[in-house]
Amino acid sequence: MPINSTSYQISPQLENSLLCSIEHYQAILLQLQMISNSLTVSDANLEELIHDFNAQQAAAQQHDANLLELLRCSDVVVAKHPLYVQRSELIAQVLDLNHLLLPKIDGIMALISSELAGLKSGRALLGRYKQSTHNQGRIVKSRV
Repeated sequence: MPINSTSYQISPQLENSLLCSIEHYQAILLQLQMISNSLTVSDANLEELIHDFNAQQAAAQQHDANLLELLRCSDVVVAKHPLYVQRSELIAQVLDLNHLLLPKIDGIMALISSELAGLKSGRALLGRYKQSTHNQGRIVKSRV
């Protein structure tokens, strides 16, 4: 997206920070899409994908704290800058996908919780069974 520099003058540092933030949110969106695909096919890499997503999210959060400080110090209103608009649209896409994934994840967690409860009750039932014969073993000696 070309930037019309005559109507939106921001500092190079703020522009670079916005570009970096956009990259972070693109990576987060990609991770969420991969997690969504992984949920539908029961992928074994789901744990790794979630770990990568958490790392991306932490990096974006840390960067956005610095971006917020730059925005506070800026004497220009950045809300209509094309990079800021693009960043806002990416964040909206991340939120939309997140809202779609939450019910799926809640359903999977409920299913796993139910299965675990069933396994625990089955284990408890098996633990109640006692062996009815007495274990009175004898020593067997063989003559050679």
